[in-house]
Amino acid sequence: MLKRKLPLLFMSTVICLVLVLSGCTPKIYQLSTSVTPSGGGTVSPSGGAFQGKVTLVATPAQYYKFSGWAGVASGNANPLTVTMNSDKQVVAQFTRIQSTVQIALNPANGGIVSPSSGTYDSGSTVTFTVTPANGYRFLDWGTDATGSTNPLNMVINTNKVITANFIKQYTLGVMTDSNAGTVSQKGGIFDAGTIINLAATPVFPYAFDSWSETDNDNINPTIVTMNANKSVTANFKKLTASQPITDRKNMVGGTSTSVSMELTQFEWVQGEISGTFFHVHILDPNGVVIKDLSQFDTTSFSFYVQVPGQYTISLSNTNQLVTAEYSLSYVIYHP
Repeated sequence: MLKRKLPLLFMSTVICLVLVLSGCTPKIYQLSTSVTPSGGGTVSPSGGAFQGKVTLVATPAQYYKFSGWAGVASGNANPLTVTMNSDKQVVAQFTRIQSTVQIALNPANGGIVSPSSGTYDSGSTVTFTVTPANGYRFLDWGTDATGSTNPLNMVINTNKVITANFIKQYTLGVMTDSNAGTVSQKGGIFDAGTIINLAATPVFPYAFDSWSETDNDNINPTIVTMNANKSVTANFKKLTASQPITDRKNMVGGTSTSVSMELTQFEWVQGEISGTFFHVHILDPNGVVIKDLSQFDTTSFSFYVQVPGQYTISLSNTNQLVTAEYSLSYVIYHP
């Protein structure tokens, strides 16, 4: 009985040994991987010796997306399971992500931006240059861009809208008869809506008369709102002299006196004071000293009347011990 079982056990052992030697243990194969384009991403594991099944994972680099497998593999399943029954080569394919840029102009006729709207590789740097139209000035960037740098270097990493903001400009011309007076502003190019302050200053014997093309032509100073091209003129008129007025007096030392005159706007007063040891103040209707004449022998003076009312010439003999004489004469020039 025992003799019959021994041959059977021996035969089973021999059969198992033969199966092991003939492939019962899975064979090891070489797996190699690559990516396209270079730098588009990675594959894990990156290759090596494997037996049985291997799971591959494709990971795109920044600004790339996985687009499919090539080599002995196909499709776009990710992860991918590969059965290693032979040496194999697998390629992971990646595609550069594209982003769109839309250029907007505010206002539409304010200028151009180069390059214009288009599609770009994500992560690329694009330089945008603004060229304003005639009569406009580039103001700044808006929407997905900021600042006023021109040209603008921008990394295109998502879809973007870039707005170029412009502002309308107008030209101001200022004219006057330089022999009659001057104007505080010489003109130039200004942004729309800018408010320009203008002051006309006449020279003797002229007075301000009126403006043309200002916000208020009858006042001085005035303003101009730049909402169109404008040519402003300051108009002056020559004044007519009155009869000379003379005042002469001896004054005891340490005493004072005054001469008053009622004046209207845009008149000129021109005169002369002579004397020694005198201190003279000329005051406007608000009591503000507009002329300070001290210790003179003979002094000429003139002033232009901006504020109508009573003007005062105040004279003081500063020498306590001396009686001195002054002589005052003046002419009022009327419009």
